[in-house]
Amino acid sequence: MTHQNARRGLTAAGVLLLLAAAVVTQDVAVARRSRFPAGDDQLYLPRASSLRVLSVDHGELAADLVFIRAVIYVGSELQQKGSGRWLEKYLNTITALDPTWRMPYRWAGVVTMYNGQPITNREVLLSSRFLELGMAQFPNDWEMAFMLGCNYLFELQTHDPAQKAEWRKSGAEWIRHAALVGGAPPWVPLLAATIMRQEGEEDAAVRHLEQVYVSTQDESTRREVRNRLVGLHAKIDLAREARERQAFDRLRKQTMPYVSADMWVAIGAPAPPRMDVAALSPMAATSEAP
Repeated sequence: MTHQNARRGLTAAGVLLLLAAAVVTQDVAVARRSRFPAGDDQLYLPRASSLRVLSVDHGELAADLVFIRAVIYVGSELQQKGSGRWLEKYLNTITALDPTWRMPYRWAGVVTMYNGQPITNREVLLSSRFLELGMAQFPNDWEMAFMLGCNYLFELQTHDPAQKAEWRKSGAEWIRHAALVGGAPPWVPLLAATIMRQEGEEDAAVRHLEQVYVSTQDESTRREVRNRLVGLHAKIDLAREARERQAFDRLRKQTMPYVSADMWVAIGAPAPPRMDVAALSPMAATSEAP
């Protein structure tokens, strides 16, 4: 019995020693890995064409594997505040291997900007490039269209008024597209109309809302769009009446400034002078002679 107890004690001690050694080894490995430069273990990413051959023409599978590696790479770069210099190549490779995979386009639209680095126009344009590639494959994806609209409207920065106006126009068009393809929440078409109104395109905003009202299958969206249309029509009518009133006052002051508006309406505007073309004809005097 004593011998068996001793063997059990030695076995338990051995297990504890092994566990302790494993913990120490893991701590040492983690400590050493933390001193590696960001992404130092990523040495080479083959071209998409090479990966397609190596995967025996199973591009979808290769894209999955590269995507998983890209996610790990981004996490490592975020943790170690790396530059992420391989990110664009990862994304190009994934989308080339499987261009009909929707998720990488959306992921690229986010991770190219929000990756721990300062957001400049370069990152925003890179995000937009992948989103536009995605829209070419999935033209009815309202989320990617909305992300593109936000990039052009809010993320791109410039002091050039002409460039800013061009970006705002592109952003408004993408938001409008997101509203028209279906699937978007009710506030998306209303946002598109608001952007158009801010740019002074009231008539375009009305046409946009009318299209949404006809095409949407969501009753709550149709109800909100109808309410916005009523308000927008009222605002346009008021603006038109104000313009007509200003034109009326301007014409009255040019012709009869001494007459009140009511009197001017009663007597009417003076008729323009008429020219007697027949009296100017050289034949007029001859025809009137006895």
